Amino acid sequence: MIEAIVFDFDGTILDSESTAVLGWEHAYAPFGVPFPHDLWAQNIGTEDTFDPFDYLVAQTGLALNRAAIEDAAHGHHRALLAQAEPMPGVRERIAEAKELGLKLGIASSSSANWVNFYLPRLGLLFDFAVVRGRTDVGGKRKPDPAVYLSACAGLGVAPTAALAVEDSRNGMLAAKGAGMFCTAVPNAQTRHMDFSEADLVVDSLTAVRLTEMIAHLKLTAISRKP
Repeated sequence: MIEAIVFDFDGTILDSESTAVLGWEHAYAPFGVPFPHDLWAQNIGTEDTFDPFDYLVAQTGLALNRAAIEDAAHGHHRALLAQAEPMPGVRERIAEAKELGLKLGIASSSSANWVNFYLPRLGLLFDFAVVRGRTDVGGKRKPDPAVYLSACAGLGVAPTAALAVEDSRNGMLAAKGAGMFCTAVPNAQTRHMDFSEADLVVDSLTAVRLTEMIAHLKLTAISRKP
């Protein structure tokens, strides 16, 4: 039934979403402006429609220097990422996938270069047969399914035989739009999102083994048959 596991990257393998927020909170702190988590969350896994610099200018009424503010935010973000480890349970589920003979891939709305930069730093360089980012599909981002379809094609599996692991609603919609199964693993930035279309929702990848996920998917598929 399941031949491959395709992971999202940001917020699923690497905690780049919470650390990005911490970076912007660091940049906002001197101005006493609370960071708008709800507006930021709308960007997760898709197009960057919210500009945190423009928001800060609007809230303060000051003529701020974009480069200086963004350098403060991104510099703090990079410092946090330099110390990052894979999200809880990621190493265990990768090891389990290998034991089960499943193919492994990554499908991200970030660029493939971003993913490939951090994989060796996380000790995961040789674990994925295929890495696909928006740069591989003409800039298309989730919820467009293109990056998942590309990852499945690269792995040589039908989308219907692949399980996506996602942390955001946009990512889940992309996976389901590609015809895949999807396990949602919300994090601190995405926990409030609607994951009702996911096949399974878990608090952490430490909470459930792949064998349990796959067994659940089999039961779900049986229950949906007419």
